[in-house]
Amino acid sequence: MNTPSRSLSIRRIVVALDCSPHSRASLDAAAAIAKAINAELSGIYVEDINLLRIADLPCDWQTESSSAKERQLDPLQVERSLRMQAKEASRMLGKAAMELNLTHTFRTLRGLVSAELLNAALDSDLLVLGRAGKTPVCRRTLGTTAKKAITEGQMNVLLMRKGFSLAGPLLVLFDGSEGSETALRTAQALSAERSVIHVLLLANSPSSAAVLRKKAEAVTEVPDKRLEFHEIP
Repeated sequence: MNTPSRSLSIRRIVVALDCSPHSRASLDAAAAIAKAINAELSGIYVEDINLLRIADLPCDWQTESSSAKERQLDPLQVERSLRMQAKEASRMLGKAAMELNLTHTFRTLRGLVSAELLNAALDSDLLVLGRAGKTPVCRRTLGTTAKKAITEGQMNVLLMRKGFSLAGPLLVLFDGSEGSETALRTAQALSAERSVIHVLLLANSPSSAAVLRKKAEAVTEVPDKRLEFHEIP
């Protein structure tokens, strides 16, 4: 990994944990980013208050996925299940942090998942979460929490899915703004030494593209041979 620039603004990363495959991918990504740019990692597990309310209803049933049998929801069993998931989420975070020697914290909250998570991430620089939760119907679409994070969140958001990796070439849109400079520095900090960074120069003429390229090259303190420049209108 390259030494991150002092101007990198990501100092605290919050990762949403629910023990789903997408959540595990989110943790892997968040931990890798935290390691690369020396950021603090904070794990959040939210006990879904709606699930607890449903379990308290007098005539509520659930269908077991393995046997298709129906049985009445047990509020105490739901409580135990949530505690076990929180414990597993804490264990996952602790293991990832220990392997990479990261400063980390973990919190268990209770309430509406989306609201609690977005509120907990207000003081973070980056929120990392799975693009979908554990609900089967959401496996091919964005989950409710992911949608709210994109539309209502006031922080940078990274959506992850199972099977996705940060390894490989990275792509940066560069228009000369302060935000694009930060994006380029972040890409350099995250990418491996031999990994190519494709820089898309947002320019409408060869002359303006040349100006942007010169500005992009000046972002780093030393020349970076991994940068490949492309022009788009």
